[in-house]
Amino acid sequence: MSQTAKVGAFMFVALVILAVFIIKIEEIPFGERAGRQRIQAEFPSVAGLDEKSPVRIAGVRVGIVERIELAGEKARVTLSLDPQVRLRRGAWAEVTSLGLLGDKYVELYPGPAEAPPLPPGTVLSGESPVAFDHVLKTAAEVGGDVKEVAASLRHALGGEEGTAKLNEILENIRQLTAETRKMVSENRAQLTATVANFRDFSATLKEELPKLAEKLHRLADRVDSVVGENRENLSDTIANLKDLSSRLRVSADHLNAITGRIAKGEGTIGKLVNDEETVNNLNNTLKSVESGVQSLRNTLGRAERWRLEVNLRTETLPGADDSRSAFGFDLHTTEKRFFRLELVDSPYGRVRHTEERVTTTFPDGRRETYLQVRQKVTDASTVNAQIGYHLGSMTIRAGLFESQGGFAVDQRLWQNRLKLSLEAYDFNREVKPPHLRLEGRYFLTPNIFAFAGWDDPRWSARSSLLVGAGITWRDEDLKYLLGTAASFGGR
Repeated sequence: MSQTAKVGAFMFVALVILAVFIIKIEEIPFGERAGRQRIQAEFPSVAGLDEKSPVRIAGVRVGIVERIELAGEKARVTLSLDPQVRLRRGAWAEVTSLGLLGDKYVELYPGPAEAPPLPPGTVLSGESPVAFDHVLKTAAEVGGDVKEVAASLRHALGGEEGTAKLNEILENIRQLTAETRKMVSENRAQLTATVANFRDFSATLKEELPKLAEKLHRLADRVDSVVGENRENLSDTIANLKDLSSRLRVSADHLNAITGRIAKGEGTIGKLVNDEETVNNLNNTLKSVESGVQSLRNTLGRAERWRLEVNLRTETLPGADDSRSAFGFDLHTTEKRFFRLELVDSPYGRVRHTEERVTTTFPDGRRETYLQVRQKVTDASTVNAQIGYHLGSMTIRAGLFESQGGFAVDQRLWQNRLKLSLEAYDFNREVKPPHLRLEGRYFLTPNIFAFAGWDDPRWSARSSLLVGAGITWRDEDLKYLLGTAASFGGR
């Protein structure tokens, strides 16, 4: 097979792969999903929700978010749903997330099963999750309540004598519990009989309500008989209750004495509660916690602002009868700065020259020494590792271009649909340095682009036109693609 045929076959396979990615990424209706339906929903806030985010019912993916726009003071979201989804009156939507830090998606609730179908053009009502800032504000309010509780405890506890009295109170409570348990065990039979009587009473009241008056008279007579039979036991119970109330009164007097000493600042606990240094230390600790929370929010905010773009491109060089491919990513850490890392299949490889001194000895004993230069071409896998800065519509890049030092200038036109680039690198090569590359790239869609240009115009042996195409996946595309892959894996 000729080199041209290989290039043609490679381009055909690449176009087939691009077609598959286009169908998946752009959510083109195909097969069972053809003829999707569109429903609109309004939310108070859709913070964190992006276009192409999943739409689920009972956790099952049934569509995507097609468009997000502002409608008055609310956010109106257009949902593209599979044709088999049926919504009924009473349906509503909710913005939620997968786990605590998972991606946001829309959860649909289709409405009661007995309700009629949803009329066309109905705008669903939506609910938004509680914002993380609101949770932090609530935590701060809880912290204030804790401070008030601590201030109250400062006036309620303290002193070694108070500690002793607290131990005495606990001992009294233990004895009271033991006596109560003993009293209940001694009167278990009577309590069981009483409960049985009340059970009979409730059953009778439920079944014979018209005869309630007569039943009440009978019940009163029965209660009188029970009281008469257990009069002595009831007297003992009343005596025990009197003794219990006297013990509780003594415990209350002790507790009042302890709280009074704490309020005066007496004892260890009183000094601890009323000491200003302790209050200051507690306030400083709360301030440290608050600063730590703020630092965590700033760190998470910076990480959320990072953007990742994955690039795949291939091109053919008709003049050199060869091709070039590249795969890598751009990491945008700020609005103006990004880092690029790509693996490039170079058509020429990396050329290395080595020098070797050779000495020849002739039969007459004469020696002749000369310098021999050898050229070696290593593998064609090279690397692009660059840092770039956006200056308005212009971008400047510098770093490694196909494993050689260089720089580049990009100019964006027509609302970023057209990009013109000039790259210059490999300034140390022996023939016609540097290596120049002129390219014009046009984005057919936000993800797919085609480009053409002129590669290495200064070296006639390698000078060639270039024609190619590529695809770019951004953050939202990668999230959707990974979600699609996970759904296929689950099947």
